[in-house]
Amino acid sequence: MTFNHLVLVGGGHSNVLLMRKWLMRPDLIPKCPISIISRDSHLVYSAMFPSLIAGEIQLENNLIDILSLANRVKIAFIKDEVRDIDFRKRKILFHERLSISYSRIILNYGGETKITDEYIDLFKQNIAFPIKPFFKAYDLIQSEDSLNNQSALPFVIVGSGLAAIEVAFALRKRWKERELVLVCNSNTINKKLIHYLMISNIKIAKEIRFKFQRIILCTGNQPPLWIKRNILNLDKKGRIITTHKLNLSNFQEVFAVGDCSSIESNKLNSSGLYAVKVVNILAKNIYKEFKGRKLHNWFPQKYGLQILNCFNDQVPKAFIIYGNKVFGPSHIFAILKKKIDNNFINKLKLEIMKSNVMSESQSKDDCRGCAAKISQQVLNSSLRSSNLEQFADCPEDASELFINEEKLFLQSVDGFPALLSDPWLNARITTLHACSDLWACGAKVSSAQMIVNIPKIEKEYQNYLFSHILQGVKSTVEDLGGKIIGGHTFESRNIVTRPYPLGIDLSLVVQGMVEGDFRSWKKSGMQLGDSLFMSRPLGVGIFFAGQMRNINLFKSYSSVIENMIVSQQFLIDEINDLQKRFKVKFINAATDITGYGLIGHLLEMIETTNLSRINKDLSPLKVALKLNSLRAYPGVFELIRMGVRSSLYHSNKIKLDEIMSKNKNHRTILLTNSDNFTEEINLLIDPQTCGPLLISCNAKYAKYLSSSWYKIGEVIS
Repeated sequence: MTFNHLVLVGGGHSNVLLMRKWLMRPDLIPKCPISIISRDSHLVYSAMFPSLIAGEIQLENNLIDILSLANRVKIAFIKDEVRDIDFRKRKILFHERLSISYSRIILNYGGETKITDEYIDLFKQNIAFPIKPFFKAYDLIQSEDSLNNQSALPFVIVGSGLAAIEVAFALRKRWKERELVLVCNSNTINKKLIHYLMISNIKIAKEIRFKFQRIILCTGNQPPLWIKRNILNLDKKGRIITTHKLNLSNFQEVFAVGDCSSIESNKLNSSGLYAVKVVNILAKNIYKEFKGRKLHNWFPQKYGLQILNCFNDQVPKAFIIYGNKVFGPSHIFAILKKKIDNNFINKLKLEIMKSNVMSESQSKDDCRGCAAKISQQVLNSSLRSSNLEQFADCPEDASELFINEEKLFLQSVDGFPALLSDPWLNARITTLHACSDLWACGAKVSSAQMIVNIPKIEKEYQNYLFSHILQGVKSTVEDLGGKIIGGHTFESRNIVTRPYPLGIDLSLVVQGMVEGDFRSWKKSGMQLGDSLFMSRPLGVGIFFAGQMRNINLFKSYSSVIENMIVSQQFLIDEINDLQKRFKVKFINAATDITGYGLIGHLLEMIETTNLSRINKDLSPLKVALKLNSLRAYPGVFELIRMGVRSSLYHSNKIKLDEIMSKNKNHRTILLTNSDNFTEEINLLIDPQTCGPLLISCNAKYAKYLSSSWYKIGEVIS
């Protein structure tokens, strides 16, 4: 299946600059679906990595936010690693998800650090580690900071290129006392650089014949295995050979730029030096390729100017390398390098949208996921006016369908507009979110049905979207031990805009069962003295609201997404096993925290419990909620201080205001330390997608819960 679909493979500098070019020149964007596939959501500008090691810059302030850039250009972002590419069939292959078809493709992936046989065993023992991937290398360098003293074993840098030399200078700036050894072929290094290494107290050795602590490998790049095994024409260094039009002679729909490519007549060491200059021709040629027009040729200059920072303590100095000539070190060169690096990174910093609460009438600013729910006030008012007040007064997460002596069957429905522009990942998240209604009832997922609304676009692209949605839902349900038993589709009649995967609406009807002697958990069973536990941090709504405002979310992204795609079924299985062992039901009430936030769903538990107690002539209960116990995802409190709020914030806050407006003696939820934890109050009303489970547990059995649960309060009279 081939259809118009441009795919950018890799988050390299050229692909990033191409997206920026499209942002500045929307007229050059091809009129077709576009996706970018990147292993990371954020990119470290490689020229600034030594400055990061030296401690001269901060990581968060010098990252390229690939995800936000893709969002601004309105192209789909897919965070994954390519396993292979079938260039004949035009398919990109992955480890888990279905393949992705393309009509044109731009390759700009990063290489891997070459690890020679000499260091393989040390690499496996985590003694030697490569300079790439940068994030992992930086974490390992930080872990060595405590050994910055003369008695520690030497830290070794291996490599004879400029990268190894600059890393050695950066480490000397970072560690004043520690012994550093550069293992290299000194005959290939300019004498000026050798001299400056020596006066910087960096020892030079041809091989390792001494005791050492750890090794960082700066031993050059090699292509990933899938390229080595492929049918493309590669040069001696494993780079893809392209024409001067930046595409391949035998696969003209394939373009390659950056460090992974080499122009057929060019003998330069690295085409990555010219990412800034090549992007103008690349953008024009991609546009012309889709129009069927003649492409431009690009001829890179023979040599590129390279600047190597010395990271002096007193006056910053740097060398300039042009071909075989080395100039410096000079303070002026250091100033020039800093200016060039800052100009590059500033080009790719996006303007942050106003972070104050946007008008709810502006649909472009409305949050997605479970934050797309209608307000609790509108919901309950509508239910009551429709004579369905039982669902407003006594809401439950799932409905009981059938019960016999062995099993209780339940059903629930959930869904929302696409949260992410990756259709497969979005399907997994939506499925897990829908299943949390069953987990909140103590049930195990058995089956699911889906309703899919797909944008009205080219049929072949619809096929791509629908296939990935189906596979995302199916694989998730099957991982949970269930199966797909049906569904329904329809085509949207709304105006279609890019990225097209965000035009998907996915809903699921999920069925589950509770086995054994215990009935399902309900919201209405809280008991005096119970302890309240949650299973996850809060802040998902704030995180995605921050993403919509182009705020750098490097601290949060991995933690939030990784949590969202993990099933919580195991927590229910653990508790059910404990209840069977003790032959007692110790979970008295439960729910999941979704669109109405912790305050809204906790209030449902309290109100339904008290309604039941009043009918039994029992006194009502309250909850003492410990604000200082609430956990947030990394970076969420910083977003709160910036004024970031979900679009459901105001309607959720109405419930909190109603509680706080009452006399303290008449409040059903008591907030302890509320004067000192104003940021935590924002967590109470933040809508969650794939949020935590909340249980009201008999305090006697709380000690048996797994470490995934954390206590947030108690049920009091």
